[in-house]
Amino acid sequence: MEKKMYNFQDFDPVKVGINLRKARQNAKVSIANLSKNVNISVGKISSIEKGKIHKDYYDEINSIAESLNIPVANILNDDALLKPPIEKYTSDLELALQFVTAGLLNEAKKLTEKIKITLSSREQKWVHPALLFTQAEIYSSSGLYKEAKAIYKKIINLSGNHSLLNHYRVRSLNALACRAFNQNEIIVALKFTKRADVRFDKNLSEEQRYNTYLNMALLYSFVGYTDIAIFHAHNAEKISQENLYYLTEIKFTLGVLYLIKEDKDRAYSYISESLSFYQKIKDSDSINNMYKCFYILYKIDRFKYSEIRDFFEVNYLTIVDKESFQIEYLHLWIEQLIEEKRLDNIEPLLDWCMGMKNKVSPHTNYKTYWLASNFYKLSKQLTKQNDALRSALYFVDENMNKEKGFILFELATLKENESISPFYEVASIFQDVIKKYEHKYQLDKLLYLLPKPRY
Repeated sequence: MEKKMYNFQDFDPVKVGINLRKARQNAKVSIANLSKNVNISVGKISSIEKGKIHKDYYDEINSIAESLNIPVANILNDDALLKPPIEKYTSDLELALQFVTAGLLNEAKKLTEKIKITLSSREQKWVHPALLFTQAEIYSSSGLYKEAKAIYKKIINLSGNHSLLNHYRVRSLNALACRAFNQNEIIVALKFTKRADVRFDKNLSEEQRYNTYLNMALLYSFVGYTDIAIFHAHNAEKISQENLYYLTEIKFTLGVLYLIKEDKDRAYSYISESLSFYQKIKDSDSINNMYKCFYILYKIDRFKYSEIRDFFEVNYLTIVDKESFQIEYLHLWIEQLIEEKRLDNIEPLLDWCMGMKNKVSPHTNYKTYWLASNFYKLSKQLTKQNDALRSALYFVDENMNKEKGFILFELATLKENESISPFYEVASIFQDVIKKYEHKYQLDKLLYLLPKPRY
């Protein structure tokens, strides 16, 4: 666990003195006896209890706590923390971050400069981490990730222990975790989030506590520690009872995690609760979330939920907003249909995906055409299969060697489908090796449905 660093500029000396006197009296120790035990003068102990402390008194307070056999945190606790005298800047600080989120970076810069000009020297100390965090967000939104990362780390290492600083420490740690996750550095992301968890205090906002628990659950699930992931997800569930959006999101997460654990009853319960909420909302995000819920319910029992097929294959594409719909979710459904060899309704879905070619990433287009080639292969449309494979190959990049191997194998078998061919034999062995990881692939498909870490 991280060592807790104290800065007496952040504590109310009167409350610290009251805490010390109360602890001494509870231990039934006089000032005179305490003075002998810790080799500190009676006058100094009396001064501390009267609220006359300064930043050099930590060693004395620590020695007194050890002598009384109590944690120093009993004296330097959250109640003794000074409250930042910056309420008048709170709305402007939040507005600056909202500007960043909306992409209005110049407005965010102007507002932060305005805040800086009006700050007194005392206020500057309290507002400093908030201004740093806003600057980091501006850098991040500008694509200057290295500069943003440096500022997040600077915030983490600031001295002091007041609640506002701790808020931005936790946000910065979670921001670093999100960045590491996006770069597929899951272990690094988990380390940052664990440090955020250590920084919890009772003054931390519900949103930041929820985000931290959510991130812990997601990251532990990605490294295969599903039981620990479930533990943190339940912690997030406990503190989100008053926020329906958070509560629904974490219930969905728990549903996925319990399905990974093959506890289908609990998975069904959590996913059904999530679905009932999303069905009441009409925006595009809720439609995508409904898709994920339906997909998982179908995975739990495809016969019981056969009516779900109508939702996707008849109604879905007529109501979804093409600009916000995540095509990768539809890929999962098409893949499911191909696995079941139910080919009747696949082609319209593939046509819809191909129509999005100019609006999605090359990797997404690769997936569309790879699925199309599988469909055409099953339906014995060999010319279309060849065309789809060549389109898929066009969208493969240098990091997709496995995918490229599968495409080339399928193209070769269209020309030379003979088992006596050495190439065919070697490629078949290659495919058999890859298929041994099918369970992991199925797991990855479920993990893909989870929300992304955030701060």
